[in-house]
Amino acid sequence: MNPPLRHHVVIGTAGHIDHGKTTLVKALTGMDCDRLEEEKRRGITIDLGFAFYGDHAAFVDVPGHERLIKNMVAGASAIRAALLVVAADDGIMPQTREHLAILDALHITHAIVAVTKADEVDDDWIDLVVEEIKELIAPTGLSKAPIVVVDSISNRGLDRLRQALDAMIAEIEIPYDPGFFRLPVDRSFLIKGYGRVVTGSVWSGSARNGDRLILLPPNETYRVRGLQAHEKEVEEVRIGDRAALNLVGDREPVRGEVFFSSGRGVVSNFIDLKINLLYSSRELLNRTRVRVHLGTEECIGRLNLVRSEMIQPGDCGFARFQAETDLAVMYGDLGILRLYSPLETLGGVQVLDPSPPDRKRMSLGLEKRLAELSGSDGQIIAAFVRSRKFLLHDDLLRILPWDIARINRTLKELEEKKALKTITSIPSWIVDLEEWNAWKLRSSTILQTFHAENPDEPGIPKKTWGNQVTQRDITEEVLSELIQELVLESRIRFDGGVLAELTHTIQLRVTDKELADEIFKKLEFFGLQAPLPSTLAEELKAKEEDVRRILRVLKLQGKVVILGERVIITMATLQKVKDRLTNAFTSGEEVSPGEVTELLGSSRKYVVPLLEYLDSIGFTSRTRDGKRIWR
Repeated sequence: MNPPLRHHVVIGTAGHIDHGKTTLVKALTGMDCDRLEEEKRRGITIDLGFAFYGDHAAFVDVPGHERLIKNMVAGASAIRAALLVVAADDGIMPQTREHLAILDALHITHAIVAVTKADEVDDDWIDLVVEEIKELIAPTGLSKAPIVVVDSISNRGLDRLRQALDAMIAEIEIPYDPGFFRLPVDRSFLIKGYGRVVTGSVWSGSARNGDRLILLPPNETYRVRGLQAHEKEVEEVRIGDRAALNLVGDREPVRGEVFFSSGRGVVSNFIDLKINLLYSSRELLNRTRVRVHLGTEECIGRLNLVRSEMIQPGDCGFARFQAETDLAVMYGDLGILRLYSPLETLGGVQVLDPSPPDRKRMSLGLEKRLAELSGSDGQIIAAFVRSRKFLLHDDLLRILPWDIARINRTLKELEEKKALKTITSIPSWIVDLEEWNAWKLRSSTILQTFHAENPDEPGIPKKTWGNQVTQRDITEEVLSELIQELVLESRIRFDGGVLAELTHTIQLRVTDKELADEIFKKLEFFGLQAPLPSTLAEELKAKEEDVRRILRVLKLQGKVVILGERVIITMATLQKVKDRLTNAFTSGEEVSPGEVTELLGSSRKYVVPLLEYLDSIGFTSRTRDGKRIWR
């Protein structure tokens, strides 16, 4: 029997510098989150610190200093609940507001507000601070958060705070797990005797000793040789765990990179985002240089607003983010948007398309497509397929943070609704059905045009036809399926790698008819000893390429036969030769090439390719000593 799933909750502390976050966490857990000497010396948190609360929760103690907000976001990316700390003596401060905005942008709704340093002020002052906090959190997702007054030195209110924490942890449901492993790296370091260790919060799935994980964006493979969850040696880490992974690999992972199960995750530097600006934000202008925090990564780049020049404070909008570096992302990832300079939090972002197929911000239908990417599962997949016309099934696995069953179920529903077509080849492709039907309609026009311009061609080459029909490079699997369906529907003829209309017959071009007549007369006149194409061209004062092209058409029309690569005779000449051979030799009689040469009054130059042709059509058969037997 499998062990019950551990339910671990990462709780992020938030609040202004020196409001007692680290001291409060130490009072609750007995652990000091200040791990750097500079932190201990200055009494502030500079980098992320972690402390474990019971068996089911861990605190991420984040810095409150303005210049270190990016570390706060790196910790906040994994949290599912928050402990907002406000010092009773200072009340609400600038970083209190900014940290609250970040929590709200990350859709954090499970939270507790702790009013710390309660013993340093009187109760009337505390009442004023509590009322101010209620007003502050009212318009946010933390509006229902209980407010607990505490003092970490005297332990005042700590029991009540623990009760509130326990109740909050108990009511948080186990998150949806798509089954694949995902862990954004927040720390990487060497331990003597162990080697490389990375830490992070497991966003989804699980990993066991011996597993091989892919690090994105460098796309390198690592092997797991040791695991810890909440500072305990374990055989497996799971979704929600604060995990440490002892790894074997070629390079040092860095914060912001992400470990995935193979076949998941997208590396991109161009991302479509949904933006929610804070009411307290400044207006966001097109082409603004910003910092986007996704997972544990801070990425700098520019925002190209979709069909707009500005987003007003408190409003939503869409933007295309051109990043200066690659980052690992998936659909639906939540992040924080900050101004590049000055450092201000503008609002929250959600990844809609981690690697869009085009980059124009004014594209027709782009706004509608991005809106659909905020809809149902069916709308989301349909929008991805429609924007790309066709894509690999594996591409959906990389883009969507869903389990395979959820993806396949949605695909089946869409196929039943005639929204898309699945091509069950290896690899498997998904095609927008509206586009598929448009290709089939376009095929007829393309073939008609080709035949009109090239009446002397048997048909259009497969790849050329496919590129014209789809107006892009098309994969072999999709192209073959499309051709097969058109053949089954009796819309086209496909033979020898070329496509044609069912009624198409090879015809000479109007401008070629006069030259073709002259060529044919020459061939009939010379019989079995017809001149080479180059000689014909010289005698008729024509281009050799035109002569060869016309000869090919005459062959396809069944008027001439090309023996080997050099000898050309008319069908009438061939029939005369067959008649003479039939009259001269009896069925089953063996004859030598020399006898045939003598009979026809020709030379081996013409007779040898003639006999090889007769072998190929079954008129004769060759013996071991080179003789022929008539059938």
